[in-house]
Amino acid sequence: MTGTRKKPPANAAQKLMELAAQGYNMKGLAYRLGTSYDTLKKWLELYPELQQALDEGREREHQALFNALFENATKGGNVTAAIFLLKARHGYREGDQSEIANKVSINFQLPGALRLEDFTKGVTHEHD
Repeated sequence: MTGTRKKPPANAAQKLMELAAQGYNMKGLAYRLGTSYDTLKKWLELYPELQQALDEGREREHQALFNALFENATKGGNVTAAIFLLKARHGYREGDQSEIANKVSINFQLPGALRLEDFTKGVTHEHD
């Protein structure tokens, strides 16, 4: 089943979506479609509907994983899941956060370049 096909099978988009939603990687997808990894990559370039199906399947997988993690964090009392979500989605970090809370920003605005004559007019000479 791991030969190389010249054209994708008729049901390739549906299969890609379903398999990607189940977490198959690219090599696994190619194997399940009866082709090689390189051929699958070419198909994804040549047939936008296949790339779209793969993207949708990956998004379904992502949403299922996120939902499971979110449920564990919010309703299952899984503190590790809650900490992971806070870090991954909201930028939380462990340790002292004082360097973030007390940041100071200083902006220097320098004047544009002056001609030598204009610059020397502004310079006062103490010995004159």
